[in-house]
Amino acid sequence: MTPSDLSRDTIFAPATAPGRAGVAVLRVSGPRAGAALEALAGRLPSPRRATLADLRHPISGERLDQALALWFPAPASFTGEDVAELQIHGGPAILAALLEALGGLEGLRLAAPGEFTRRAFENGKLDLTQVEGLADLLAAETEAQRRAALRQLDGALGEACRGWSKRISEALAFLEASIDFIDDELPPDVIARMRAKAAGVGGEIAAALAQAEHGERLRLGWRVAILGAPNAGKSTLLNALTQRRAAIVSDRPGTTRDAIEAAVEIDGLPVTLIDTAGLRETEDEIEREGVTRARELAAGADLRIFLLAPDAPPPENVFNLFSSGDLILANKSDLGPLPDFGDVSRETISPPLPVSLKDPAGAAQVAALLKTRILAGGADPSAALLTRARHKAALSRAAEALAGFDDLAAQSEADDAAGLIAYPELAAEELRAALAALGEVTGRVGVEALLDIVFSEFCLGK
Repeated sequence: MTPSDLSRDTIFAPATAPGRAGVAVLRVSGPRAGAALEALAGRLPSPRRATLADLRHPISGERLDQALALWFPAPASFTGEDVAELQIHGGPAILAALLEALGGLEGLRLAAPGEFTRRAFENGKLDLTQVEGLADLLAAETEAQRRAALRQLDGALGEACRGWSKRISEALAFLEASIDFIDDELPPDVIARMRAKAAGVGGEIAAALAQAEHGERLRLGWRVAILGAPNAGKSTLLNALTQRRAAIVSDRPGTTRDAIEAAVEIDGLPVTLIDTAGLRETEDEIEREGVTRARELAAGADLRIFLLAPDAPPPENVFNLFSSGDLILANKSDLGPLPDFGDVSRETISPPLPVSLKDPAGAAQVAALLKTRILAGGADPSAALLTRARHKAALSRAAEALAGFDDLAAQSEADDAAGLIAYPELAAEELRAALAALGEVTGRVGVEALLDIVFSEFCLGK
């Protein structure tokens, strides 16, 4: 079914989660939304004004609920279509009765996941970056994620892309004028003006791309592997950071034989902590598999914490798993200094930092260190324009096209081509390619294949 086929239907769905609640919300969108609201409430309320109404079954006349009814005539609605909204009592039986009543009306059907938002996109109410921002806002679990998603929903990336497109279009207009009026005298600095516009956009895109990893990582969260020899304090650290007994703590070596994952918010940043099996040589087949998995998880993690302890020497060559920025902690500092563990002092990793996880301040110290490592370089992830791999891919293509244009323009300036670009058709094609890539970001060019994937992230009533 194509989007145009879908838009001829009137759709309805609950906009709140299932279960018992004080209030539930039902949405209806499409050409028959007004008729559906009249059938249930007996009249059409004044636009955008909450009105108390008795809701009755359209056929039997049975009273179903007393609710607040709202009416949003097109185009001043979320979807850009006629929209009715019912704020009903949140009992499951009430919701089921109203869904059954709406389903019995001609021309109405239950909405597909994300269909309300898709109609908002198709009717120009949201661009694709705002749609993604809305999805991220609904999924946000931390304060930093909320801020980043709200910025995206407000249109920060879409506005930037439209501004870049406008400036590239101006450069393209200069270029096409030089093609159309090749025999006429053009301003002597026309190439320099085109290059300046394109270079300015290219620089801003490069700055956005430099922050892309921060934005995407904030959306997905950071994965932090906790490593160390048995009894070094890995499970103790996990429990201290999550403030619950997520892992069993025991003096017996080998207690943790598989990875234990726990989500935690560290000053607004989403982090998944991974407690791993103690790293040591062992004859136990199950524990040996746990050690293998621990090494694999360490290799794939965004950050690694390694716990050393005076009574828990690490296995040989374990520090080969580490890179700059990872944390080496000398736990159990109350037991005395660490013995010489050899490779721990090599230059590619930071020196061990003393900490005692018996002390509640120790976990706070580790949390602060984690935040410092995550925000290395001083970047604020919630300020990043790009939050998804597709944003980065499209803007990378735009940057490459602008660089190709600049190469052709530079060659022409060097040849003193009297205000003309030596290969104008090729140069124009590079600018058009940059415009097309920016159009992909906002969803106005060549993204039809992406739409089903994007909108499938939404729940039924969104």
